[in-house]
Amino acid sequence: MPDHTVIITVAGVVAYQSPDQMTGAVRAAIVRWAPEAVLLDMADVSVIDTAGVGALLDSHRTAGWAGIPITLINVGTFLLGQLRETGITALMAVLPDELAAPDVVDATASA
Repeated sequence: MPDHTVIITVAGVVAYQSPDQMTGAVRAAIVRWAPEAVLLDMADVSVIDTAGVGALLDSHRTAGWAGIPITLINVGTFLLGQLRETGITALMAVLPDELAAPDVVDATASA
């Protein structure tokens, strides 16, 4: 794992009314901290709809332009199934639990 990693906690319902919060948090983290990697902690996500999936894709694209990988961590079984069905797991790494990283900056994006 890279030495300088940002963890963004995503919580609640990631749906049509809230996807900009996640993408905005990813963009802000990239600009503010210039991390080597971004982890999106999905442990507290209860629901994700097509707008939320779009936000994940937008976040992936934004980070990709900066050469920064995004990894989804703490993904529950139900959410993992949704992400597999939409093809997200083919684009981004998905880890079952958070890995400890030195020099971590924690940001929060609540839906």
